[in-house]
Amino acid sequence: MLPEERRQYILAILAKDGAATVRDLAERFDVSLVTIRRDLDRLQKDGLIIKTHGGAVSLEVNTHAELRLSERERQYQKEKDRIGMKAASLVQPGNTVILDEGSTCLAIARYLRVREDITVITNGIRVAAELLGSPGITLLVIGGLCNHESAMLYGTDAERAYSRLRADTYFMGIDAFSAEHGIMDGNFLQVNLKQIKSNVSSQVIGVAHQAKYGRRAVARVGPLDTLDMLITDGPIDEALRDCLHAHAIQYIET
Repeated sequence: MLPEERRQYILAILAKDGAATVRDLAERFDVSLVTIRRDLDRLQKDGLIIKTHGGAVSLEVNTHAELRLSERERQYQKEKDRIGMKAASLVQPGNTVILDEGSTCLAIARYLRVREDITVITNGIRVAAELLGSPGITLLVIGGLCNHESAMLYGTDAERAYSRLRADTYFMGIDAFSAEHGIMDGNFLQVNLKQIKSNVSSQVIGVAHQAKYGRRAVARVGPLDTLDMLITDGPIDEALRDCLHAHAIQYIET
């Protein structure tokens, strides 16, 4: 088992049980105490757990990012709608854009339906369905294994497909972000995909309501300066504004 995979299982155990000892974890994974301590050091450094004497406990502030997409859509609906409208307005004829699978990117897709001469790339099933029947849009759906909770397609085939593409803009859905821990996601299956999408795009625009700021999630996507811009609901909080200025990230309030 790879270290990253083992750490994800440790997070799952802590999320379920609340706490675990080093000895118990070492026995579960048939590795040394030193290896488990190293894993816990890494997880604490990433802000995902709290180490205790002889073990670790889960963080109560972890975001519940693996809600079904239909449930996530109902959260912050007005804010997501405004963010979606503003994001879509930035797309120009001839542009190629990548959309994530989440509810905020679904809002973007709704406003892109009437646009002409653009290409949209996505691995989100619901996002792709939203754009069906739009004659002005060239729609490229990236295939892979299906995650039924988030209606996304993922896996090595999806990663290889994205790595061969180029886009003008990647609209990145964000589950959680902070100055200390950067951009995070509630599903570790997303991490490689988000990193590849960022690498093949000329600009990366984060789309998230500002309630996501200061939260933690189980998987770290990358540093905050992965983003060139953030579109969020306003008025923007002073702490978030200072954070974005410190990382030279432009922002748009909706």
